[in-house]
Amino acid sequence: MIDAKKKELLPRGTAFFPIQYYCCNTASPLYNLPVHWHMEYEMIHILSGEHNVFIDGKEVVLKKGDLCVIQDGLLHGDAKNETTCRYESIVFDLNLIRNKNYAHDAFIEDFSAHHVLLNYIIPLKDKEIQTVVENLFLGMRREPAGYELMTVSRILFIFGYIKQNKFYKEDIKILDRSKLRTEQLKAVFNLIQEDYGTPITLDDMAQTAGMSPKYFCRVFREITRRTPVEYLNAYRIDQACTQLRSGDETLIDIAYNCGFNDFSYFIKTFKRFKGMTPHKYRSFDIRSAPEAQNEVEKENILSVSDF
Repeated sequence: MIDAKKKELLPRGTAFFPIQYYCCNTASPLYNLPVHWHMEYEMIHILSGEHNVFIDGKEVVLKKGDLCVIQDGLLHGDAKNETTCRYESIVFDLNLIRNKNYAHDAFIEDFSAHHVLLNYIIPLKDKEIQTVVENLFLGMRREPAGYELMTVSRILFIFGYIKQNKFYKEDIKILDRSKLRTEQLKAVFNLIQEDYGTPITLDDMAQTAGMSPKYFCRVFREITRRTPVEYLNAYRIDQACTQLRSGDETLIDIAYNCGFNDFSYFIKTFKRFKGMTPHKYRSFDIRSAPEAQNEVEKENILSVSDF
């Protein structure tokens, strides 16, 4: 059994209120969200533009006003076809609502046990649910007095709305069919996360997944829309970005720390993924970026290290 909790590197909120708010702009040079997973639930609310995401191997197009709900353990991340979008999200431990749910609800237990699969996009069909969703994110962003209780009640309202309108599937065969492949790829993501600074070959990744290299490449690309080597390089570059902005090591040291033994290849790869040199990235001032002029976007700019 794969220990998915290895991916849980960032605490969400506090022990008493395990929920974290993010506000993201996909146009920011600091933004990147590769395919990943976590053991919490996530709700994404689109503020403007469109956002192409992959969830459990499927491409989902989110538009302004959409609410997307992602269950725990599902692989998800940005699609390869980039779009310009502003969105906000909350990531939370399901116990946040289970512990506040005074009446036992078999529905919550069913999707907790993955006996049902929630629809990725929840249609906000009337003004009441639209207001609840908007106030949920507004409360998390501003944190007024009493927002914790209001947040829990709003999340419960949303799940009640999902149940009432049956925005979910109960086909266990669909869930079982993708489970094994997902677990195999999680093992590869664990390998990359833990050993990205060392040489990792295609054979290493395929062996970790328990697949032949040819079949592994096909499956990996179906899920991530990237080749395994592209994903590995993207992850290494994201780790380099974290080191560039959090320390004063030389560029050569950072390149070697992140698994690049050829410095010129590191520079070339960095420019391909980030659109600028590592030196420029290190000195980039987020406050001068156009997207940072909006007060909402000053709250949080999401980076891969957050997941």
